[in-house]
Amino acid sequence: GVGGRIETDHNAEGKAIRIRTIGQDGKLQQKSEYEYLPGYYVAQKTDTTYWPNGNLRRTAHNTFDPSANFTGEVIAVFDESCNPVAGHKLTHDPWTGVYRCADWNVAAHDYQATKCPAGEEESGGAEQVKKFTYEEVVHNLETARKASVRDQKLARMQPATRVQPPISSTQREVGIVIPAQLRPGERVSGTVADDPEQYKDVAEVTVIRVALPFESAGEASRLSGWLFVAPGEKPRRADGPITFTVPSTGSDLNVTFRQAGNPAHSVNKTLVLPKVAAGKPQVPDSYRAAALCMKDSLCVVAGPFGGDSGETFAAFEDRPATIVAETTDAAYIRIPELTAAGARPLFIAEGSKMVALPVVVGDFFIKNNRRDLAGGQTLILFPTLDGPGSVPEEQWKAGNFPESNLGLAQQLVPGFRLAEPEDEPDDKREPAAAGKADEKEDGKGGQVVIVIENVTPDQISLRGSKDEKLVFRLGDEAFERGEFKYDLLVETKKPGKVEVKAHVIPFLAPVLGQEFRVKTAER
Repeated sequence: GVGGRIETDHNAEGKAIRIRTIGQDGKLQQKSEYEYLPGYYVAQKTDTTYWPNGNLRRTAHNTFDPSANFTGEVIAVFDESCNPVAGHKLTHDPWTGVYRCADWNVAAHDYQATKCPAGEEESGGAEQVKKFTYEEVVHNLETARKASVRDQKLARMQPATRVQPPISSTQREVGIVIPAQLRPGERVSGTVADDPEQYKDVAEVTVIRVALPFESAGEASRLSGWLFVAPGEKPRRADGPITFTVPSTGSDLNVTFRQAGNPAHSVNKTLVLPKVAAGKPQVPDSYRAAALCMKDSLCVVAGPFGGDSGETFAAFEDRPATIVAETTDAAYIRIPELTAAGARPLFIAEGSKMVALPVVVGDFFIKNNRRDLAGGQTLILFPTLDGPGSVPEEQWKAGNFPESNLGLAQQLVPGFRLAEPEDEPDDKREPAAAGKADEKEDGKGGQVVIVIENVTPDQISLRGSKDEKLVFRLGDEAFERGEFKYDLLVETKKPGKVEVKAHVIPFLAPVLGQEFRVKTAER
């Protein structure tokens, strides 16, 4: 109050350890205490207020882990006789994202578990899987088709003025993106990517790099001005779907890149295909998709496809989506760039069939990543995963779809097993997560695994990591308040750019698609 004062005590390092507010009458009104634990980035804090008679009125104790992640708050409220009359306890496990709440029960004279209040960013995910109507599917596909035609026209527009010589030629590397699983005699599709790097870590596809002589101007200066020709196939524009038949014997495929409108300008290439699987594929009789598709990867759909992605159309809601690769039993679809995280149904049309799949799109990003730091500095990164909170409760079932997910997790984390954390003894869990996972009460078993690894271990270190990796196994409770967030403390060893890489691997059962037959009048 007016006329009071504030007193501060400091430790030997000059840090405030106690701040007291003294009233005009000389009585203690409020006190804040800070505890600096060795190796911790922020202090543990306790706030205490007092009644005029000097008794406790309210205490609030906040705790944090070594990397500054909030781990708990305990509030106790007292009457003027110092009897506890109310209170609240909140605990947070940063490794699982799970919050637990308890309120003070006067009669029981103890804290009793209760449902935590909704967070500001609570996802409000659907309780049930969405069912689609025929009209809804048709409307979204028609809207997406119109947008696709418009986008294609814009991408292929030529300059209004004629290109003036001289025109030079420069070798530039592109990537032929094809399915990773190939079978002899199977007709499959792929794409040619301007940037091969975007698919290099995607397990479902293989990237074969090819150098082409792009001209400095004109049609041959971009992919849309080139044609891709494979044996037995009609020429296809290189900026669209490409098709070929996997050789029955051997692994070599001879293809030609030819400049559109100038057959004399062509490049012949022999592609060495990845190892071909034996036997015919078991084509599924229904359509299934990953329940959670990540924006930086491909959304995998299993189903009875034709193998020619030029005859298949896909859209997330009413946005056209590129089918990067297709076989006779699967399609690999890129999520449109402007698609926001959340429930974003995937619609597919092929021939007389339409399919609606209740897919959820996830978005993972790391704030402050790739910043330049001097040696000896520290920086907190903020890995954030948005989207899984929109997965309906009934879809949080354990699964491995696509099958490459398990192999990727085992490659990143030796000894990884697809099991619920509570079913594994502490010494068998992932190194960074041992002893940190709360037991799931509902037994659904689905989880999202995040592996964060240090790309430059000679330059920085990640606090809380083992072998410069952090592993998170997140159940549905991790997303009850919206996004999953973690404070990751980076300590630099020498000047340079902070570089941390992450892999998000959902282990959820696939979702089943709703199939519709196109009515004759609309074909």
